[in-house]
Amino acid sequence: MKTKNIFSLFAAFGLLFSVSSCSDDKLDEIDTNPNAPQDVSISLLMPQVTLNIPTAVHGVDLAWYSSVFVRHTAGVHAQLQQADRRSDLENPTLVNNVWNNIFAGVLPDLNLIILKGSEGGTEPGKPIHVGIAKVLKAYTISVATDAWGRVPYSEAGLGSENRQPVFDQQQQIYMEMFELLDEAIANLQEQGPTPGNTDLIYSGNAQKWIRAAYSLKARYWMRLTNVNDAAAQNALDAAAQGFRNAADNFTFNMYVSTAIGEHPWFQEANDRGHHAVSERFIETLENLNDPRLLALVAPVPGKGEIIGAPNGTNTNDQAGNLFSDVRSPLVPGLAPPYVLEATSPMPLMTYDELKFIQAEAYLRLGRLQEAFTAYREGIRAAMNRQTELSDAVITAYLNNPALPQTPAALNLDEIIRQKWIAYFYFQPFEAYNDWRRTGFPTFIADHPISAPPLRFPYPLSERDANAVNVPDVNIYTNGVWWDDGTED
Repeated sequence: MKTKNIFSLFAAFGLLFSVSSCSDDKLDEIDTNPNAPQDVSISLLMPQVTLNIPTAVHGVDLAWYSSVFVRHTAGVHAQLQQADRRSDLENPTLVNNVWNNIFAGVLPDLNLIILKGSEGGTEPGKPIHVGIAKVLKAYTISVATDAWGRVPYSEAGLGSENRQPVFDQQQQIYMEMFELLDEAIANLQEQGPTPGNTDLIYSGNAQKWIRAAYSLKARYWMRLTNVNDAAAQNALDAAAQGFRNAADNFTFNMYVSTAIGEHPWFQEANDRGHHAVSERFIETLENLNDPRLLALVAPVPGKGEIIGAPNGTNTNDQAGNLFSDVRSPLVPGLAPPYVLEATSPMPLMTYDELKFIQAEAYLRLGRLQEAFTAYREGIRAAMNRQTELSDAVITAYLNNPALPQTPAALNLDEIIRQKWIAYFYFQPFEAYNDWRRTGFPTFIADHPISAPPLRFPYPLSERDANAVNVPDVNIYTNGVWWDDGTED
């Protein structure tokens, strides 16, 4: 795809991203082609969904709040500072945008691709397009149910045909997700045209989408360790057919250096400056003698040293003069390499996460040597992805006595801590999911005010339009099903 065509996609997305709240009629209008809505082609829908999911679903509000919750960052200004002080987190407008993007934008588009490209649709004979849409649908609904618990699924994405969808139980949604991914894998193994460059993630490579589907299955099975005795083995079975190496990473890498085409974390840092790197993140890496510290975190301008921001305080540092930020060209006087740039990649799932999933699964099954091998490979892969450190430096870190040096010394805390480091800076929502599931890293709950909430509040838009179906929950005491085994 030529750059000018990508720009038009970002222009359309910029309008959606700027919406804070809308009426149902307005959302229907936004999600509809006013000229010929029933005739929107798959070739136009595919780039739209492969942009919107990493950006509007994965990359914005849920991630920014989760980053503060898991203490990757500290909130040092405005809403994120309030969130870090556990203020106003039950506000139903907190993450309206993400909910609206999922249920009024992304899911209807994915459903349309699946309908049009399947037998009986208006563009039949496109199984690869359909398979990609099913992988993305499973991913999108997983974000929704992991954030809110019970959400619309069986009646979701129907737009004006059903303004009051029922909220399905999370247990049922998870089983549907696995079925959806199995269907996707079968579709992707069929013969048919590929979307090519209209697929902004894998450029239509069906084999990479298949490996992404299996890797996501491994992630979702591991999510169920508290509620399903077969979860660890099922995760391993899926992982065996997942990513082979970092070249298979499920990553969006098409951001551009324009005002509406930039990486959303870069836009947030440049326009708002709500985050600084948490002192807990910095202390953790210092205690481990982790060489990633200098590669990931910038010194404070004018002070020449790395200073972490304490979580839960009233100290405002929007200007970045007191505390360290992630390495970025936005930090005055800082030379590359950078972690965060306008065109930085956005990882949705990576090979290193898959290795940590395998490490945990093997550990739970008592296969300690295999767990230890996967754990070390996960660290190596994460360090290679996050930094430009040499193999010799990475090997020295792996041999560091601050890390477990034998299979018998490995435990779940060590695995999740390294996974938490690997999720910095762009995948804090997954770290939040791991903390809710395992309680690790334990210092996430050791907050000067209180532990994070156990879920996000249902949005005002849904409470207003679908109050009869919205569950009545307390975000601090009601965990989601895979967390505590109960539905709300």
